[in-house]
Amino acid sequence: MRSTNARRSKCVASAISIIAAALLFTNAVLAQTTAAPTPTAASGPFTLLRPGDLSLTLLGGGYISSDYAVTEQGLQVEQSITPVIGLVGRAMGYQLYIKDNFDNPLNPGRGHHSRFNFGRLQGGLDFHIGETSYLSILGGGDVADSNAGSVEGDFSTWLLPRRQHPVNLAVSSIYTTENGVVANEIDLRAIAYSTESYALMLGGGGAIYAAGFVHGVSGQGGPIFSFFVSKWRAGIDMQAGYGSAQEYGEITIYKQFRWTE
Repeated sequence: MRSTNARRSKCVASAISIIAAALLFTNAVLAQTTAAPTPTAASGPFTLLRPGDLSLTLLGGGYISSDYAVTEQGLQVEQSITPVIGLVGRAMGYQLYIKDNFDNPLNPGRGHHSRFNFGRLQGGLDFHIGETSYLSILGGGDVADSNAGSVEGDFSTWLLPRRQHPVNLAVSSIYTTENGVVANEIDLRAIAYSTESYALMLGGGGAIYAAGFVHGVSGQGGPIFSFFVSKWRAGIDMQAGYGSAQEYGEITIYKQFRWTE
């Protein structure tokens, strides 16, 4: 009985890791698409921007491993307020598919289902903390098969921005109340080749999970391939690797719209 419970607990933790991985990989992609607000003449850090900038990012993607899979779709809206502060809102929908007869990873103890559907609604502030550095802090809650509250931080910065191959560092952390898991993602992407029309980025990254129903520390990592088309403001990010859920792969496709008000 002890070995069965240990295996069940390990599988629940793996499923939790997969959910967090799908969320954080997408959030890291969103972080690197954040654009600086259009500056105005002699504008101070707390001067209202006139005109302001509004952006909308639509995205979809998924994650797959041997026993679990996640599909996702949603949008993010960003509205500038001052040169350094903006509002951000995010609405995402997730579908979690579980192959074997394991417990609910969103709220362990509620029983098994082969599929769980839930939405995550978040809002918060964007901070333009440097020429190429951005920090978003969000909070919110889930609906449908998950009732968790969440607190999240997303950071993105471009290193060596004036060199031929600048590097993007994206870091995301999230805590959810229902299962008590803390998850962190760190990704590095370098522009390997670019023209006026597109950019090819190569790099690597991974995620680490702890607390809640995760015993000890779990994680995963692997190489990242990214492709961005400038005139369409659209891109694709892909990662494959190995970790607590064994072999895995994930993909995010996004399209961004921007308006000057």
